[in-house]
Amino acid sequence: TKLSMYLANAGYHAVPLSVDHYYLPLDEQPKFKVRGERADVDYDSIEAMDVPLVNEHINALLRGEEVLTPVYNMKTGYRDGPGKRFSLPEGQSILVLEGIHALNPEYTNSVPKGRVFKIYISPLSALQLDETNAIRTTDHRLLRRMCRDFLFRGHSAARTLSMWPNVRRGEHTWIFPHQDQVDFVMNSGMEYELRVLKPFVEPLLTAVEPHQPEFHKAQELLSMLTQFSAATPSLVPTTSLLREFIGDGAFDCH
Repeated sequence: TKLSMYLANAGYHAVPLSVDHYYLPLDEQPKFKVRGERADVDYDSIEAMDVPLVNEHINALLRGEEVLTPVYNMKTGYRDGPGKRFSLPEGQSILVLEGIHALNPEYTNSVPKGRVFKIYISPLSALQLDETNAIRTTDHRLLRRMCRDFLFRGHSAARTLSMWPNVRRGEHTWIFPHQDQVDFVMNSGMEYELRVLKPFVEPLLTAVEPHQPEFHKAQELLSMLTQFSAATPSLVPTTSLLREFIGDGAFDCH
């Protein structure tokens, strides 16, 4: 959404479309069909997405047609209502696809390559704790996810930590292989970010109990956070990308 805003400021008609709302309904998820357990669903896999519907909508939009985009409710696992009416402005417009699988060629294989410009956005941490130790980018992203999972999905820190190995496997399978095909890489990490995340995630990590398998990793993250003083989220602009994880943003859509 923020990219679309900047493009608009530069004189382009840009409209964002979040493919993260194109998850298959729970009863259509391949892994849910096997045992009827939602915990089996891998939301970081492309198989959890309604790829045919994404392709159908992209092509319809490029033809100048209006579509009904789904509104996915992560808490229920189903889509809310009939969807939202969505179309591109008349004239030359830019459709901005947003989401974890937005770089996957399955979404755009029917679109001429010359009409596609791919951007990879990720926090690439460069903070040094001392001469030999640095903040790991994976831990940075884990804390972001933990905050978002709690605020918008009702997940505990233990649950986010338990899912993290599967998230990492999914990244190596579905996201990282497409990094080399992008046109531009943006580092979204901010030096003050961990200070803002700290008051959100510290109580969640403290709640992980010693008998839980995730306790060791929770303690490791808590130890790392002791290196930072907490900062109030009120100082974060409402247009900051960080608001996607801590809420109260100008572009909130969860």
